[in-house]
Amino acid sequence: MKRFALFLVLVGLVGCRHRPSPELLREYSSRSLVTCCNIHYETQEINDANYYVGATLPLGTPVQVQGVTDDSVTFLGDGHTLTLTHQYGKDQEPMRQYLDKILVADDPKARVAAYPRAVQDAIRDSRVERGMTREQVILAIGYPPTHRTPSIDASEWLYWYNHWITYKVQFGSDGKVANVVGRPAPTQDQPIPAEVPPPPAAKAPTKKKH
Repeated sequence: MKRFALFLVLVGLVGCRHRPSPELLREYSSRSLVTCCNIHYETQEINDANYYVGATLPLGTPVQVQGVTDDSVTFLGDGHTLTLTHQYGKDQEPMRQYLDKILVADDPKARVAAYPRAVQDAIRDSRVERGMTREQVILAIGYPPTHRTPSIDASEWLYWYNHWITYKVQFGSDGKVANVVGRPAPTQDQPIPAEVPPPPAAKAPTKKKH
């Protein structure tokens, strides 16, 4: 009898933790949203640990929100239905804040197109290379899990490559990636070439007055 009672309590706790939110569903299902960044998935169930392994749902993919609970969102993108659970970072940020940074209204592909070719290639391939900015890292591999990296202003971000292996992205004083520590990691050790400013335009010779 005690075991049965305990079972009912556990079922109740699980049910409360995944309460549907009709208000959020109406709000987000009516909006035109896209993925903020490259999202990786091995199965239809993913979470904010943001494991690197798996297939890639590219940044800027249009999505249709199909369900929202107090700690998860289910959406359709590129023919795939994924449920993303806000599991680890719930003490650092509320669900709405997390949802608003993952599914966005402004297509990030326009920003990517303005980057140098080497950066565009790295983002497309979900790679982190020395010389990339914080924004470019997020576009390439997503946000670092907030329970281990509470602020993206930190000089070091910790990511999970898979369920067991972590790696770190370290930034220099210039705000660009200085090192990727730990292997395996999503890098080819191909530093982004420094941008060379174009030479000043030659001035037309002035005509001498007679």
